[in-house]
Amino acid sequence: MIVTFGSINVDFVFEMAEMPQPGQTLLANGFRIEAGGKGANQALAAARDGAEVVMVGAVGSDALAEIGMQNLATAADISRVERLSEPTGCASIYIDVAGHNMIAVAAGANLSASSDAVDEDLLSLAAIVVMQMENDTAEVEKLIRRAHELGKTSILNLAPAFPLRAEVLSLCGLIVVNEDEAEALGGWLGCGSSARELSETLSTGIVRTLGGDGAEAHLDGEDIRVPAMPVDVKDTTAAGDCFLGVLASALDRGLSLRLAMQRASVAAGIAYSRSGSQSSIPLAE
Repeated sequence: MIVTFGSINVDFVFEMAEMPQPGQTLLANGFRIEAGGKGANQALAAARDGAEVVMVGAVGSDALAEIGMQNLATAADISRVERLSEPTGCASIYIDVAGHNMIAVAAGANLSASSDAVDEDLLSLAAIVVMQMENDTAEVEKLIRRAHELGKTSILNLAPAFPLRAEVLSLCGLIVVNEDEAEALGGWLGCGSSARELSETLSTGIVRTLGGDGAEAHLDGEDIRVPAMPVDVKDTTAAGDCFLGVLASALDRGLSLRLAMQRASVAAGIAYSRSGSQSSIPLAE
């Protein structure tokens, strides 16, 4: 079983011919509202790949909460999601015709989500605990420590990039970063940004996603490289979250890291080829 402690958002998506510049107003080619948030996206991706998933997080006591959880409710256990007085987290996403995006996030209730909702009974049942950095970092650190004490595998998506102590990062079983996040992490640690350099510095597993060039990893002295699935890119918004969720699902069912990365790469490719956040995440067949 996978426990995901993470963000639940509502995405306001603007489809643009080109990105607006400072001081410029442009008309969008299209607009939609849909469920999002890194935590929710990753939980949904894992669940659609066949994993048993419990989502832990927080939403507001507002109408947006229902939108944020509508897809999760059909695929995962959402009984541990708290309803708080703060507003549900929201994101404004601008996507151009090449599939590139710009995103601004208002965390809202996500910053008040408590990792205590992952109680000892739930944590004892989990094989993998998935986290990101859209919640209070103190809560993320606390859950990493608790999971390590119980011998559980923590998968941390260091996104958005935010400095955590190396001692805490080393307690994770796997850290997943993209190229920008890897650069930031290497800067904080005083090392290079490759999966091998980060892994050897932290003495833990590292997966670095490389967009159209696939992904690389280093774990237990082994270098792994998998290619990306060639697709016509429509939307990159949830592809990284799709990769991580399917990676966690594959590891949960006992696949090696190499095979899990290959499966995750295919799923991410499908997400790249579709428009939408959670609507782009494929269902395993």
